[in-house]
Amino acid sequence: MAVDLREALYKISLNYVKKEPYTGSFGDQRFKLEKYVPAEGEDAVLRLWLWPGPLCFEKTEEDKRSFNDYSMDQAGLDSAVDRLMEIQEEIK
Repeated sequence: MAVDLREALYKISLNYVKKEPYTGSFGDQRFKLEKYVPAEGEDAVLRLWLWPGPLCFEKTEEDKRSFNDYSMDQAGLDSAVDRLMEIQEEIK
């Protein structure tokens, strides 16, 4: 049975991502959501990392990884989920 990506992602708690990175994949696409502080004294953002599989984040060459930053609130998480859904549609 296929898992609905949007349904699975909406089970992610923003409070969880504030404490621990959340990683996942669909097809050959890998992703990571994490709290990221751009510089000391700046507000944290929600960073969405994307990279092609099959390797994990740490083993993937830097030039193959990309990211987008979103606000660290529910609206930012919703935007990150929307972006993941767009990517999933593009690779179908």
